[in-house]
Parts: sequence; structure tokens; C-alpha cells
Amino acid sequence: MQLKPDPHQLKVYHEGRKRKIFVGSLEHNAKDGSYIFTYDMKYMRLKTAISIGPELPLTQVIHKSEKIFPSLYDRIPSKDNPAYKDYCKSCGINPTETNLIKLLTTIGRRGPSTFVFETVTLFNLQDLVVELKSFRERHHLSLWEYSVAFDVPYLTMKRIENGKCKDMLTMRLVALFLTLPEAALWQLQLSGGRIKAETLIRLKEVET
Repeated sequence: MQLKPDPHQLKVYHEGRKRKIFVGSLEHNAKDGSYIFTYDMKYMRLKTAISIGPELPLTQVIHKSEKIFPSLYDRIPSKDNPAYKDYCKSCGINPTETNLIKLLTTIGRRGPSTFVFETVTLFNLQDLVVELKSFRERHHLSLWEYSVAFDVPYLTMKRIENGKCKDMLTMRLVALFLTLPEAALWQLQLSGGRIKAETLIRLKEVET
């Protein structure tokens, strides 16, 4: 199951010597082209908190702009820089890339300040539903059998297959079992005693 970077948002962290602190999120509205930066409330309460830039003061939580905030845009090297193509190559992006979120999380990820821009990874529920149903059909497993084998509540599994689950932690766990055989086998060793012997044998043969 492939995870994809969100082209419309990123997270900002303050990277100190001992720990990394979440600062806030930047979102790009694809419809009107505006940008919204939202400070994390926990960060704002820190005595050591500093603003990301003069146009993003800590006196308010949410900041909106029709264009990218200058303090963030300044982190992106100029295309006139002779080394611009090398920067892009080292980060695995095309020099013609225009998406500012992508540029900020690659060539602009680190700068002279302690703020670091990180990618937000998208978790596609539809992909999970397709892969889960395909796995069950290939190995003749009912939804109940799958939930018992991998120790996931049946009602949660039902919501996942109906595309109505909001429990991201459980969905990531199910995705992990579908993606990594080692993780699936580990779980089967824990819960295998609760399922039929022939089902357990079949699952272990699949995951090895």
C-alpha cells in the first residue's frame, strides 16, 4: 500500500538539541490559492516559543494570506541560483516543480533557523478497503475471521470495509498487516489460538 505526500499541507517543527517540538501546520487552499498557517496551542504556551516570522506573530493562532507567507517563501532557493538544479536533484524533485508545499518540504525543508518543514503523508482509505477485500477474497476469509486473526474489533473492520471508519490508528495497523508479512505473522502468533487450525495454517503459508 503506497503512502503519498499531501501536496496541500505541511507541518512545522522546532528542532532543538534534545527534542523536536510541533509548531503548527500550513495548508494551501487549491480552490482560491490562499494559505492558512495554524499555530499549535501547546507550542504557543511555551515560554521559549518564537514566531516563524514577523507576519506570523504568536498573538493569534490562525493566519491567512492570499499568497505564501514571505518568511516561508524565503526558505526556497531562487531559481536563478546556479546550484538550484543540484538542490532539486539531491531532493529527488523536478527543477520545474512549482508546488510551493513540495518545494518547502524538500529543498526548503531546512534553513538557517531551527524550524523544519515536514511532509504530511496521506492515508488513502479507499486503497485500504480495496486491498483488504482482495486479501479476504483470495484467502477465503470472512470479515469475522480476519478480525479475530488480527485482533481487530469486528465492528471496526466492518466500518473500514464500508469506508466509514475514522479510527486512523486501527486503519494504519490493518494496513501494516497487509503490507508487512513479518508484522502479520507476529500478530498471528499472538491471536492464532482463537481461530480455526486450517485457517491459521493457510494464513501463515500466505505470510511466509
